[in-house]
Amino acid sequence: MIRRIVTLLAWIKTEEGKKAFRYSLTSVISAVISQLAFLALYGLSILGAKYSSISATLIGAVPSYFLNRYWAFEKKERNHFFSEVVPYFIMAVLGLVASTWSSDFADSHRSIVGNSRLAQIIWVDGAYFGAFAVLWVAKYFFLRKFLFGRDQKKSQPVVDTSN
Repeated sequence: MIRRIVTLLAWIKTEEGKKAFRYSLTSVISAVISQLAFLALYGLSILGAKYSSISATLIGAVPSYFLNRYWAFEKKERNHFFSEVVPYFIMAVLGLVASTWSSDFADSHRSIVGNSRLAQIIWVDGAYFGAFAVLWVAKYFFLRKFLFGRDQKKSQPVVDTSN
């Protein structure tokens, strides 16, 4: 167990480990923001499940983009609207569609958990959160490969193996 912890800590110090760790923390921050928004809007009956999900996802997407771009993937140059912002928000819309469908479906079937409003809120919120959890790993690889990681490491030294 200690060896695994030491190995994990050593990996977090690598460039890839640092990005993955920061991406994870960014996801936690964004998830907390989205969850609080969803729970406030749905739990206080301000909006139904569908519109609470849409609103919460949009609220969490903005800090997620900036934290991922500038902190997790350490991009410092100017934002590229069509090659970064648009694909990022298309990805956010996919999450929005999944979470909206999931929370609306759970809300339509909330009687499964009984008549307790608290149990129903937890049920619907779990469906909302679960949709994002499923997409979380795929999103990391997409961000790393296509959005924020593609221009990095272009200037790596070439190793001559002909000798």
